[in-house]
Amino acid sequence: MTKKSSTVVVMLLIVHLLAGGALSQWTNRYTKVEGFNHHVYLEGYNLPTLNAGPGDPAVSPDGRSLAVAARGWIWRVDLATRQAHRLTRGGGIDSRPTWSPDGKRIAFVRDDTRDTNIIELDAASGAEKTLVNTRAMDLDPVYSHDGRALFYSSAESGDFDLWRLDLANGKKERITSERGLELDPQPFPDGHQFLYISKRGNIDSITILNTRDDSRRTLREEPIASQMRAALSPDGRTVVATIPANDGWRLWLMDVRGGPPIQIAHNARMPLAPAWSPDGAFIYYTDSDSDERFHVYRVGIGGGVPEDVSPAKWDWGEPTSRVIVKTHNKGVVRGLPARLSVVDGNGHPLIPDLGQPRFDGQNGLIFFYSPGTMTLAVPAGDVRITAVHGLAGIPAEATRSVRAGETATIDLELSSVWNPALEGWYGGDLHQHLNYGGPYRLTPEDIVLEMEGEQLDVATPQLANLHTRFNDIEWWNWRHANPLIVFAQEVRSHFLGHVGVVGIKQTYWPWYFGPGYPVYDHLDLPNSEALDYARKQGGINIYVHPVTPREPFPKEGQPRGIPLELVPDAVLGDVDALEVACLWSDELGTSDLWYRLLNIGLPITATAGSDSMHNFYRTMAIGSTRVYVKTAAPLNLANYLAAIRRGQTFVTNGPMIKFNVAGADAGGVIRAAQESSVSWTMDVWSSIPVEKVEVLVNGEVVWSDKGLDAAGHKQFKGEIKAPRGGWVAARIFGGAARWPVMDSYPFAHTGPMWFGSKGSNDREAARRAARDLLRWMDVAEKNLAQGYSDAAIPKLRKRFADAREKLKALSE
Repeated sequence: MTKKSSTVVVMLLIVHLLAGGALSQWTNRYTKVEGFNHHVYLEGYNLPTLNAGPGDPAVSPDGRSLAVAARGWIWRVDLATRQAHRLTRGGGIDSRPTWSPDGKRIAFVRDDTRDTNIIELDAASGAEKTLVNTRAMDLDPVYSHDGRALFYSSAESGDFDLWRLDLANGKKERITSERGLELDPQPFPDGHQFLYISKRGNIDSITILNTRDDSRRTLREEPIASQMRAALSPDGRTVVATIPANDGWRLWLMDVRGGPPIQIAHNARMPLAPAWSPDGAFIYYTDSDSDERFHVYRVGIGGGVPEDVSPAKWDWGEPTSRVIVKTHNKGVVRGLPARLSVVDGNGHPLIPDLGQPRFDGQNGLIFFYSPGTMTLAVPAGDVRITAVHGLAGIPAEATRSVRAGETATIDLELSSVWNPALEGWYGGDLHQHLNYGGPYRLTPEDIVLEMEGEQLDVATPQLANLHTRFNDIEWWNWRHANPLIVFAQEVRSHFLGHVGVVGIKQTYWPWYFGPGYPVYDHLDLPNSEALDYARKQGGINIYVHPVTPREPFPKEGQPRGIPLELVPDAVLGDVDALEVACLWSDELGTSDLWYRLLNIGLPITATAGSDSMHNFYRTMAIGSTRVYVKTAAPLNLANYLAAIRRGQTFVTNGPMIKFNVAGADAGGVIRAAQESSVSWTMDVWSSIPVEKVEVLVNGEVVWSDKGLDAAGHKQFKGEIKAPRGGWVAARIFGGAARWPVMDSYPFAHTGPMWFGSKGSNDREAARRAARDLLRWMDVAEKNLAQGYSDAAIPKLRKRFADAREKLKALSE
C-alpha cells in the first residue's frame, strides 16, 4: 500500500467515524476552518503569538527601522538608536506588520480573541483603517511591489486561500482555491508569481505559483512543519525559510530555481519569522531565549554571527506605571503561586517582561504564572487582575487605577473550596507534551511553576512523534520530586488509536506505525504490544483521548468515534486505564464507552490528561483535566501508579467529587446481598456552578439531583438497591465553563465500586453491552480491512477475531 493511498484511507476513516456526531472537545472561539478536526493545531501553528519581546520583524523600505510586534502592539524600532516607539493602541492584539513600498503605511493583523482582521496604519499620523474584516480569520498581509494592492490569506471561503485586495476600489480577488491552507503570500517582482506556504494533510510545503498559467512548483516539502515560514529576497532569486530539525528549527537559504539549501545562523536557538533587508544584504528573524522572551536578530546573507537588534529602550507613547501583584492564602502561605490574567482599561492583555504567556481558547483570556509576587509594566489608568490557584480555587479579582509613575502593590487573597491533598488525594496530569511544534524550546523546569500555580502534584509529560520527528527524547531520564515530574511516552498509531505508557524504564519502539505513516504503514503491529510492554516494565497503559462524539453508540446509525483497536484490546484484558477526561475528547462520550467495558466485567481505571502542548502560545493550562488518586505515602510514581491499578481515582476538569457506598470508596468492593439496600454519601466541591449530579449503577442513572448553584460544597445522601453484580459510580457535569475550568463544560467522575467482587457483572447489563460492542466491531473490522488493504496482518486480524468471539459469548 502506498503512502498516498494509506493517507487517503485514514482521512476517509476519520470522516466516517465522526460523521453525524458533533465533536465535543473544547469549543472554538474562532470561526471553524473547513477540513480540521482539531483547531488547536491550526491555531497553535498558524495564528500569531503574543510575547513581551519583539517578534514578526519587518524592515522599512529605507532600511533604517523595523516594525515589530511586542506586548500585543506594533512598534517602530530605530535601528541606529535601538529605541522602540509604540504605534498602536486599544484592546486588540496586533502582530505581523508589513510596510508599504513608499514607507508611509503599515498593514498588520489584529486579533480580538474571536477573529482576526487586517488593519492599515498611517505611519506618520497613527490613523487606522480596516482593510479586511471578513467573518473568518484573515492573516499575513503584504503589499504588492507597486503598492496598489494588498495580498493576504483568508478563510473566507472555508479554508485558507490567498487573496488580492485592490487598495483603490476595495475589490477582492481570490487567487488560490485548493483544499487545505495557503498562507504567507510573497509576491515576486514580476507581479505574476507568488511564494507561499501550502499545508495539505500532513505535508507542508514552500510553493511557487505562476498566475499566468496557474502552475505550481514545490520548492521544499516537510511533514508537519508547524512554524515553517519563508521570505523571498527583494530581487526574487533567493528564499530564506525556517525548516524543522527534530524538535528545533534551522534557518536555510534556497535558490528559487531549486538545488540544495544552505544553513545560516548556525547558533540560532529557534529561528522564526524570517524577513529580508531591502538591499538583500541581511536576514532578520525572531528567536526566543531561555526565559521565553523574543528577540530580533540579523545575520548577513553570507552567514556569520547573528547580531541582536532588539530594542534597548521602549517608548510607550503614554504615561506608564508599575504594578506589583501579590497572591497568598489567608494566614497560611505568603507568596502563593497562581495563574494570572491582567488587562488594562481597554481590555488589552498585560504580560510580564519574562516568561511565556498563554491563550485560553475556551474563555478568551491571556494568562501567565506568578510565583507569588509579579511586577508588571502597565499604561497609567485602570488595571484589572484575575488570579486563581488550582482547579478548586475561587478566582479573585481586583481593579485598580494607577497614576503615571506610580508603583502600586495589589494584594489578592486566594481561597479554595477544598484541598484534596489534605485527605490523601493527589492530582496528576498523565498526558501532556513539553515541546510539540510551538515557537519555544522548553525545558522540564519550565513547567514546575505552572504545576505549583495549578496545585498539580504529578505530571508525566509524554514523548511523542511530530509525524516522523521525535520530541523531547533527551529528557527521558529527567526527574523532579516536588512536584513530581517523570516523563512517559505516547505510542501513536493514528489508525489503531493512541496509547500512553507511563512508568516504563525504556521507551517503546517504534513510536508510530500504521496507515497514514510512511515506511511503517503496513506493519502487522497491534497496539497490544505496546500495552504489554508497559505492564512488563512495571508501568501502566492508557488509551488516550478515546472518544470525540457525545454519542458513540447512537440509537440510529453505526457506532463511531472510537479508536479502532481499543475494544479488542480491552476485551482481551490488555487495557489498564482509559483517559475519561481530556481536552481533546468528550467526557460524556468517553464515559458512554467506558460503561460498556465496565459492564462486561473489565475493571478499567478512569484516568485523565490535558493533552496540552506546553510550547504553544494557544493552549490550555497543564492539569486542565486531571486524575486524583488516593495514594499511600510517600508520593512517588510507584505508589501513584499502584493506586491507579487499584482504581482509587476520580477524574475532573474542575469540580471535585468524593463518593462512598456502604463503606467502600472508588476501586473498592461492596459486600451486600442482591436487592438489599446500601447507603451512599457524596461530597461535591466546585469553584463554579455545575448543573447536575448523578449516581449510576451499571451505566444507568438510578438517582439524580441538581448540582451547585454557586461555588462551594454540597453533600448528598441516599440508598440504592444492590444488583446481582457490576458497579456503581457518581458523576457531576453540565453548565457553562469559566475560570478555573478550561474545558467545554464542567465534569467530574468517580472510579467505580464493585458489587461482590472486582470485575463482577450483571448478566443482562453485560449482554446489552456486549451487543453494542459487537456493533462497533462490525465497523472496526471493516475499517481494518480497508486501512491495511492488501498488507499481511495476521496478528491484527487474530486480535479482532478473538475479541469478537469473547463478545459473542457474552452477548448470548
